[in-house]
Amino acid sequence: MKTIADVIAELTMAAEEVNTLTASEKLRLLGRAYVTIKEGWELVGEPAKLQESAEAMDLIQAGRIPLHLYDDEMKAILLEAVKVIRQIDKAMSVKEAEAPPRHVR
Repeated sequence: MKTIADVIAELTMAAEEVNTLTASEKLRLLGRAYVTIKEGWELVGEPAKLQESAEAMDLIQAGRIPLHLYDDEMKAILLEAVKVIRQIDKAMSVKEAEAPPRHVR
């Protein structure tokens, strides 16, 4: 299982090397980004944010047409996803900091 930092690094690197990606690699990355965002908002307890997210909707649209995206469009979508995943990571950190301490027996 990859950490959020791993996914951010993978998507960022792919965005920088987007011209070398095959259509199937692009589709896999779009799917990974979408699933990470979806599961992240669920873990934070805010699943409605997925429907509110323009970035998530961009991922869905792009997933339908990865062969027709220009490299700069694909790069922008991946970097938007990274931005949202970072927001989720911060929200998770805040949620963990606010959680009451667990008692160990």
